[in-house]
Amino acid sequence: MNHLILPLSILGGLVAQADVLTSTQRFFGLGGQVPNYSGEDGQTKASALDQAPYSPADSDLGVQEILVERPDREPVIFDFHRSVMFTDTAPSGNPATDRSSWVFGSSAAAAWRPHISRGWFADLGAGVDILRYDRTNAVDFENFTARLGVFRIFPELDDTILFTRLEFQRITSTSLSEGDYNAQRIRTGLQKVLWSMPRHQLVGTVSGAYEWSARPEALMRNEYAAELAYSYSITDSIYTVLSARASRFNFDQFGRDDWTYRMAAELVWQFTERLSANASLSFDKNQSDTFGNFNEYEAWSGGLGIGMQLTF
Repeated sequence: MNHLILPLSILGGLVAQADVLTSTQRFFGLGGQVPNYSGEDGQTKASALDQAPYSPADSDLGVQEILVERPDREPVIFDFHRSVMFTDTAPSGNPATDRSSWVFGSSAAAAWRPHISRGWFADLGAGVDILRYDRTNAVDFENFTARLGVFRIFPELDDTILFTRLEFQRITSTSLSEGDYNAQRIRTGLQKVLWSMPRHQLVGTVSGAYEWSARPEALMRNEYAAELAYSYSITDSIYTVLSARASRFNFDQFGRDDWTYRMAAELVWQFTERLSANASLSFDKNQSDTFGNFNEYEAWSGGLGIGMQLTF
């Protein structure tokens, strides 16, 4: 019996409250939000295939196979976003004390995807997300991420995209100098436009991530994920995105397995080339086999945001 006391005491300490990943993943994505290589940057795909990117005006003209001039250097893209959301479950560390709350979010990111050769692109990026709650028992967080990778478009496989990248992540709460979570991982996957016609697009993504380093070690885990995203251009400047994602997180210690599900709807108004506004609604659920159900939740979140994008 004495041999069981130490392992159980360690496990009990770990699950006395929800871990930092459970508290933040539905807001930050924990690096798992795969960029939409197939549709987020039409210029990138066009420069690889020497074709003009899709435009909503194609609904009147048909798909245009027009050769385009490749730029001397792909631009560096800077994104800034502010949002106000309301969630019915603000993470406090204990599901019994989670309450509804307003959430104020700020994010900044930079990305560069230079063309390398024959459909190969580099994928470099870094970003920070900041969350602030109006409830005193909810914990404020900051999320810092960076990635370094490549992706390739395969025209012979109906434009299937293969991507692989290194990811670095740091989550802080009470102190910027002391990280609550630090991790390094490698992620690889496939992305493909499953269905496309003027104004409509359905994109599927499957990916896997392997962490070779994490602190605390009890949070080291691997991820297997699948995602579908459908977009519809209502007008030339307004579009909507419906998405669904399922992820399995396999933790190295204690045989822990989590299943995370997310469904989201977003309406975006691109009112100038650089400025946009959005309204979003999402449902998130996490199922975990940890003791005491401290790492399980169901949450609805919705809100408004405004963004600005600059290129250099």
